[in-house]
This record gives sequence, structure tokens and C-alpha cells, in this order.
Amino acid sequence: MNKQKGFIQFLLVIVLAAAAIFTFMYFWQKYSLGNSFSSTPTNSGNSGSGSINPLLGFGGNFSTPSSGGGSTKASVKNSPYAGSIMLDSGSAESSYQPEGEYVEIYNRGGSPVDITGWTLENAYGNRPLQTTGNQAVNVVPEQVKIPEGTNFLDPSDSFVLSPIVLQPSDTAIVTTGAAFVSYPYKISVSFRVNECAGYFNYNYPFDPQINNDCPSPQNEPGVNAITDVCYTYVKNLPTCYDPAVRDTANLRNNFQQNCVNYIDDHFNYGACVANHENDANFNQPTWRVFLGLNHELWHEPDDSIKLFDGSGKLVDEIDY
Repeated sequence: MNKQKGFIQFLLVIVLAAAAIFTFMYFWQKYSLGNSFSSTPTNSGNSGSGSINPLLGFGGNFSTPSSGGGSTKASVKNSPYAGSIMLDSGSAESSYQPEGEYVEIYNRGGSPVDITGWTLENAYGNRPLQTTGNQAVNVVPEQVKIPEGTNFLDPSDSFVLSPIVLQPSDTAIVTTGAAFVSYPYKISVSFRVNECAGYFNYNYPFDPQINNDCPSPQNEPGVNAITDVCYTYVKNLPTCYDPAVRDTANLRNNFQQNCVNYIDDHFNYGACVANHENDANFNQPTWRVFLGLNHELWHEPDDSIKLFDGSGKLVDEIDY
């Protein structure tokens, strides 16, 4: 009887020991394989995720789609301009109107770069879109080429077009909509900003506005020949302010004609260009570029902005 009891106890010890060993091997294998999996590099820039069976000892480095919009495959910036020409999303994430939607292209390199013929692209083709009829449709990405522009915004509306060349530290503000062809001064092309262009801010809905970098009114040529009353008025004018348009009644009713004539000859875009076209700092480090679309190019709040050079190679990309 005692022998039988001892044999049963021996079997019980064997079973418990086997269970302990099996449990140890289970957790050891799970911990070991789990660490090995998490440290394995993923392919194509994706976040690796997958399932492993720790008992059977197999599993894989399975890639899963990213949670945000856009392609799950990382884009390779293979353009020779990558790193020197940079994108900024501007108002693409928030604007619904093509006239107010813009992105920025900045030359942070040390050499001039011609961006005419380069392509901007959205992310429409990276995911299906749901229609109002609850259907999913695939849409081809929209691509738009950067046009030519004029280095000199001639007051006579006679524009000479040439490639848009970004000098080092230049910025191109690229608006989705069209230029201002229906305004008193017809701006029908993309252009390099000059120090007189701030005069357009009052009549033209630039978004963002052009910097008010016009020459100081009190330093205009001939200012010493006007009366003291006229000079007091002139020296208190804000830069890029056109009194003939914005202060007409006061100007005509309270100042002598020679003062009115002086103001007409100095404080508007055409007069400013005539007096300052040869200034050393006349050209500013900014281009205003118009793509000419009548609809927004980038969605809110989920899209991407891609810039390709003239050879079709990716220069820069922003996902949001």
C-alpha cells in the first residue's frame, strides 16, 4: 500500500515538474520572439506589425496600412534638388477657395534653381473617395505645372515672360487660383515682387498680403520742394499708401494743387516704379505664382503636397 502511495506521489511530482517546464518554455519563447520581432526593421518605411504564435514559433514582419491618408509606401526624395528646395504647406490645410489656397517653395540652397515646368501634386489617387451616393471611386492625383513669370511687373501691362528662377533664399508663394485680370491694373501673370508691389494690397485680395516694403514717403525725391503743410501730410503717410485712392476727399479739399500733383507723381504703383526701378533693392526675394485653377487643389484636413522637378523626380513632400 505504501509502495502504491509512493508511486502515485512520484507521478504527481513528474506531472507538476513537466507543467512547470512547459509554462517556463511558453513564456520564455513568447518574450524572446516578441523582442526579436519588435526590433526587426520594416520595409518601405512602414510601421511593421503582425502576429506571432509563440507555441508554434512562426510569425512574420507583416506591414499594415498607415492610419492616415496617403500612400503606405514611403516616397523617395530622389531629385538632386531634394534638401535644397523645400515645401511649406501655407494655407493648404485650411483654405477652401482657390484664391486663398497657397503653398510655399523655398530655396535654402546656395545656387539659383529654375522651377518652371516643375509639378505640384495632391494625394487624390492614394485612396478611394466616398461619393454622395455612398460609392467608393478611385480618383487620379491632380498634377499642375508651375508656369513662367515676369521678373518685372510693368505698370504698362506689357509683361515679358521667362522661367521662374529662385535665387538662394528666394520664396515662391504658389496660389491655386488665377491672377487678377479683372482689376484696374491687370495682373495676368506670375511675377517677382518688387519694393513697390505693396501698393496692390488695398485693391487686390492677395493672400497672404504682399509686404509693405515701399520706400519711405518722407524720403521721396523732390520732397523738399513741397509746402510745409504738404510735407507734414506726406511724412505721416504709411508706406505703400495711395492717398489719391484712399483719402481722395481730404486731399482734394484741403491741399493745394501742387501738393496733389506731387502725391499723384509719387504715391501709387506706377509712380513708385518710375522713381525706384533702379534701386539696388528694387527686386524682392519673393515670387507670386498663380496656377490658374478654379477649384481647390488640396483637401482639408487630410492630403499630401508633392513637388516634382522637371525630370519627374520627387523634390519634397508634406503629409498632413
